[in-house]
Amino acid sequence: MCDHRLWQDMGLIDNYPNVFAGITQSESIEDLARDVLKKVEGPIIPIGFSMGAIVGLMMAKLAPERLVAMVLSSTNCTADLPERAVARLSQQAHVREGQLSAIVRDELKPHYLSPLTQGKKRAEILNLTLEMGLDLGPEVFLRQSEALRTRPALCDVICSFAGPILVIAGADDSLCPPAWHAAMAARNSRANYVEIEDAGHLVPLEQPAAFTRAIFDWLSILETTPKQEINA
Repeated sequence: MCDHRLWQDMGLIDNYPNVFAGITQSESIEDLARDVLKKVEGPIIPIGFSMGAIVGLMMAKLAPERLVAMVLSSTNCTADLPERAVARLSQQAHVREGQLSAIVRDELKPHYLSPLTQGKKRAEILNLTLEMGLDLGPEVFLRQSEALRTRPALCDVICSFAGPILVIAGADDSLCPPAWHAAMAARNSRANYVEIEDAGHLVPLEQPAAFTRAIFDWLSILETTPKQEINA
């Protein structure tokens, strides 16, 4: 439940055209990936955050020839965990009853940030996450929740992907722990793993400078120059 404001502190990376790809119009990860591939022409480096990274993996499965490389942050390549799938159905029922604000505030936000993100910064990020969720609205919540609940496992895509991969984790991410990201990176010899200190799940908002630097440093050593870069 994030929009373009997730990337507001990241800025642009020199020499790489940026396209924000909204992933709000379907309750299927595959349909979302096909939509992005249709809307964006040419070679792509998807920079995927959380659900956006799952869409990026599906893009690599559907059209590996289109992806030069990919960035996977704050994510999980497996199918939905059974306990989370059950929790999503409960959340969906509450949202249909008009309780989107309560779900975002009480069930999602507590898992987003590092305990080291405090004070004004913590309040600003949490307020922004609530604002983004409410602005996207209940229908988008239901579609994205169902897409996550029914997603297939995509870990094998990492194994078979021919291009470079950057995997970024927040050191204090309780939603998608660093161990999951390290295991993803270990699946491919061309994958690099970076762990960002003092960050939980929302790395682009908690530590935007470190997040951007990790991507910039990685891009600088790539052997190919892509035409497009996507934030999702």
